Amino acid sequence: MLKHLALAIIFGSIAVFSYAPFHIWPLAFISFAGLLWLIANKSKKQAMLIGLCWGIGYFTAGVHWIYISIKQYGELPSSVALIILGFLILYLSLYPMLFALLLSCLKRFAPPFSLKQLVFAAPIFWQLTEFLRGYILTGFSWLELGYSQLDSPLRAYFPLIGINGVTLLTTILSGLITYCLFRLKQKAFTKHFFGALIALFAFSIAPFLFNQINWTKVDKHRVANFALIQGNIAQSLRWTHQQLNQTIDTYTKLTKANFGKDKIIIWSEASITDFEINQQSLLQYLDNQARANETEIAVGIIDYRFNGGRYDDDGNVYNTLLVLGDKTPYEYPTNNRYQKHHLVPFGEFTPLESVLKPITNLLGIPMSSMQSGDIKQAPLIMKGFKFTTVICYEVILSDLIWQNFSADTDFLLTVSNDAWFGDSIGPKQHLQMAQARALEFGRPLIRSTNNGITAIIDHHGKIIQQLPQFETSVLSQTLSPTIGLTPYARWGNRPYLIIMLLMTLPFFIKKRK
Repeated sequence: MLKHLALAIIFGSIAVFSYAPFHIWPLAFISFAGLLWLIANKSKKQAMLIGLCWGIGYFTAGVHWIYISIKQYGELPSSVALIILGFLILYLSLYPMLFALLLSCLKRFAPPFSLKQLVFAAPIFWQLTEFLRGYILTGFSWLELGYSQLDSPLRAYFPLIGINGVTLLTTILSGLITYCLFRLKQKAFTKHFFGALIALFAFSIAPFLFNQINWTKVDKHRVANFALIQGNIAQSLRWTHQQLNQTIDTYTKLTKANFGKDKIIIWSEASITDFEINQQSLLQYLDNQARANETEIAVGIIDYRFNGGRYDDDGNVYNTLLVLGDKTPYEYPTNNRYQKHHLVPFGEFTPLESVLKPITNLLGIPMSSMQSGDIKQAPLIMKGFKFTTVICYEVILSDLIWQNFSADTDFLLTVSNDAWFGDSIGPKQHLQMAQARALEFGRPLIRSTNNGITAIIDHHGKIIQQLPQFETSVLSQTLSPTIGLTPYARWGNRPYLIIMLLMTLPFFIKKRK
């Protein structure tokens, strides 16, 4: 059994190399197929231990970079930071453990190494536990298996069924691979074996056909002129009072140097680390300057809304992106703004605050008591273009974007501050997930960050241009929007849910004697 537990950790950990920045996508299939092989015929207790060990390997390799934000910016001793990271990894590993338990409980209806178990039950249960991982305590949906396939032929399925569908398909193919390998080992060349081979072949060939379809097309009659400001402010300094004026000076100088007719300038998330109400003179100055130069600016800032006219701790704080340079002069509070809806646990709010507030206090994270903006918000409008907007972590939530997306959306826009994670693989993974959104919706995506990775992504999910990390710079690019709708943009997760429902049918069909 110890050998199986060690193998589970290895299979889990190798999956990280299927994601950015490594992009060795076949390892995702080896990783998940390895998990299926190990738990297929085990008892409930054994399967749970194997699932837990696989999760420990998977999340230790995949999200170890969170240690940087805990240790370096939480200013905690290494031992304490490791303990907190360990608890997080253990918590996340409970979901693969639950998956293994559910699969082992279904042996009566789905025998070990059967098609029912590997190709139908396993993908369904995996999607169920992944949903729970992304929902409980507002969730942490980082590193869904489908993202590993952004550079594989399966990328053609993103515009059709989105990230959930591609993750489902990845697990189905892993189940087919496991089934075929088991039958080869048993030398049992039945009709089901050949059927599984045909299914593998069909799923592998279909993407080449879908790649010939252009779901959206470039509107060459309209061109946007972008300048993305990467201020490169060190995270250790960003929220200090002494740094605020220098930060504002950096962004203002880079902005004024890029003023121009019909220019759209994008700052990063919370580029002004102060309450909007405190920076009225600056915002009015930038607004007037932008209008005079026929430019519009999207500025990341913290919006403090008073409760009952009192300036105290009872006010509502929002992570905000607002537009300056509109035809109507800036006057607080403007309507052309986006307020972050999905907040990061412990980073922007404290779940179960009465119990877990001491953890937030220990980490000392600034602005960790924010409120959520509305789930549905109007698009930002700049120079006549409509931007479906999300902030930071929200870019990994395709369903949130879908709820705010419309047929007349011109671009997707996301701003972020990944300085929390230093020179780790975290920002690369984050960028990869943003690429998936562009591919799903068939829209170019604009990504402006504090210290990287600032990038322009086309409607095929390919990076057109990006800035190096940890450099103060400006990314300039002219870009046309796209028109038309991908199947995912039109129907969202409905096709994926229908597929999931159809996959339950074999469990209600009685086998003929």
